[in-house]
Amino acid sequence: MKYFKGLSLSQFMRNVFILARGTVFSQIIILATLPVLTRLYSPSDFGIYSVYVSMIGIVLVVVSLSYEMAIPLPSSDRTASSIVSLSLCLCVIVSLLGGIGFYVLHHQLSNWMGEPDMQSYSILFTLSLLGAGGHQILNLWSIRKEYFAPLSRTKYMQSISQVSSQLLLSLTSMGPLGLIIGELLGRVTGVWSQWRLWRRDVKREHMYTSWTEMKESAHRYRKFPLLSSWSNVLNSIGLFLPNIILAAMYGPYVAGLYTMSQRFLGAPIILISLSVNQVYLSEFAIHLNQDTSKIYPLFKSTVKKTFFIGILVIGGIVVFAPILFHYLFGSTWEKTGDFIRILSVMYLTQFIANSVGSTLGVAERQDLHLYREIFRILIILGSLLLARYTKQSAEMAIVFLSAASTLGYILHLILSWVAVLRMKRSEKGVYEADAGAKAGSVVKMG
Repeated sequence: MKYFKGLSLSQFMRNVFILARGTVFSQIIILATLPVLTRLYSPSDFGIYSVYVSMIGIVLVVVSLSYEMAIPLPSSDRTASSIVSLSLCLCVIVSLLGGIGFYVLHHQLSNWMGEPDMQSYSILFTLSLLGAGGHQILNLWSIRKEYFAPLSRTKYMQSISQVSSQLLLSLTSMGPLGLIIGELLGRVTGVWSQWRLWRRDVKREHMYTSWTEMKESAHRYRKFPLLSSWSNVLNSIGLFLPNIILAAMYGPYVAGLYTMSQRFLGAPIILISLSVNQVYLSEFAIHLNQDTSKIYPLFKSTVKKTFFIGILVIGGIVVFAPILFHYLFGSTWEKTGDFIRILSVMYLTQFIANSVGSTLGVAERQDLHLYREIFRILIILGSLLLARYTKQSAEMAIVFLSAASTLGYILHLILSWVAVLRMKRSEKGVYEADAGAKAGSVVKMG
């Protein structure tokens, strides 16, 4: 009882629960509509949709050249607002280039997916990047200002917009395009509410940004695109490339089953860990500026709590998922329950590692993060290539992928612990007042 009483009195945990509340509601909305969506869209539709979303995810990490991750760090709100402006400008440019790249690759994608109309997706790809990138940037402004309640509301409003659009568009027989457009509309819903919060702060505090200020911010935080982008790209490739490779190896049907496993098991875990990490980042930045002796206890406490939560959440899903898939989703999706069991350990380690995922960046250990990403992507790609060249079944390919990913997340957790120990043993005791002048990167979720 004392443990839970302590949790209720902790400001950290209160903020986590505020964000997690929106996450829970959003996931309830998504999960509640899945039995309907799986009857309106085929596994192949979800497979094509997963490849599209995976490509968005890979490009998204460089949509603003990682400058957005510096937004929580400056001591001045005006400087942080100039980084928001800089990031949004870069987001527009990269999104346009991403749409052109998608158009160039549409023939190859059509061959992989068996979808002849991929060319028409290029405009949607640009809009999706704009929506996802804008949400990513403005989300970090809200974290900086501790707008946790509005962030929580945004999560479930996005889910409502997404699933309602996907349900309505299924009536038009658009196939995977209905899923993609619904995803886009969900992103836009989140951008608009967060844009209003940022613009309100800009007007209230007269933080209108000039080109000179944006150039100064770009130079001051140049380590983000120069150092962080590379490791973040590798992180994103390791996270999203398996969807694309599974579709190429086994077809969109298997990719669709894998995507449903991610949605049913991975989405709640990732979003809850994101809520924890957002609050962890806020607390970490405060301790970095004021009292670094509190960083190690924060790290240790967060890992323990997320392990406890992860066991409960993932254990419950693993026990009941196969039964649910049989009765709620039909025989077409029944194999997804097997995929969920195979991936459960991987998602537990991902949940714990992602909850403290910003540690390496704020602790200035870009080198450790880069080594981890190189190792992770090599073993993930190696596991899938091994499955291909030994002619394994789709299920065994998922086993290889799960084992490789688990090793990658365990390594990430160990390296984060090493970085925190280094800070604990530092003879300085305190870091520079402006964390942004020291930190080279904040690690993205992976």
